Amino acid sequence: MDEFLALLETVLRTFEIGQSPQAFMVLVGLAFARLLSFMVVAPFFGGTAVSARVKVATAAAFVIIVYPSLATGLPPGGRALPFSALGFIALLAKEALVGFTLGFVVSLVFEGIQVAGRIVDFQRGAMLGEVFAPQLQTQVSALGQFNLQFAIVLFFAIGAHRVFIGALLHSFELIPAIKFPHFTAGWTPVAASITALSAGVLAIGVQLAAPAMIALLLTDIFFGLINRAAPQINVFFLGLPVKMIVGVLVILVSLQLLKDQYIHYFDETYKMFQYLLRTFTQAY
Repeated sequence: MDEFLALLETVLRTFEIGQSPQAFMVLVGLAFARLLSFMVVAPFFGGTAVSARVKVATAAAFVIIVYPSLATGLPPGGRALPFSALGFIALLAKEALVGFTLGFVVSLVFEGIQVAGRIVDFQRGAMLGEVFAPQLQTQVSALGQFNLQFAIVLFFAIGAHRVFIGALLHSFELIPAIKFPHFTAGWTPVAASITALSAGVLAIGVQLAAPAMIALLLTDIFFGLINRAAPQINVFFLGLPVKMIVGVLVILVSLQLLKDQYIHYFDETYKMFQYLLRTFTQAY
């Protein structure tokens, strides 16, 4: 261990980084805790489809970017850090919680989008063909997978990932990594907002699935009228393939509308992301 610290001190001196090896390792560890917890939860980082090595390398690149902001919070004059080993563990837990909360907020909009596909698949009777979505690390329906992948492609196409990553990196200036929060009254609206946002997943799904739901409902009414006129016709087996095609066609026709709605929900999610950052800042 002494050899490693001596080598690290030499490297830091070579790159003109004025911190001690211990302080450097503490800052890097805290930054990794926030960044990795965010990257594990946020769907646009790929979920289980992206290997841990790639995520660690990406987090290391982000640490290099934010390290100057982290170093400004160190005690001046090279004094010792104001916490013990137990305090460092508590700070790691705090950083992981901050990253997880921010990533969870981002993931909710993608959850709502895949729920829209699940609702349509349920109404058209195609719930048996579920697939695994590595970005959400859960099973989704066929149209839910299509909606999710389309949303992620659109998310990157409009550059929304740069906005969220920039806000995440900026969070190290707003929420110091080596300071403990001072909780005061007034956190009830934050909890209520996160709860409402979680409950809004179903609302987002229903709103996005509304065109297909209406088309499938009209299809059911149409086959119901046929059954009344000709009871000998088995409308269930006749209507099942028709509903399959109608659901897919309505989704494809309404892609332009869905695209605009996705962008709107991305914007609303970013506003909630910024609101959380401002609220967390008040605790410091």
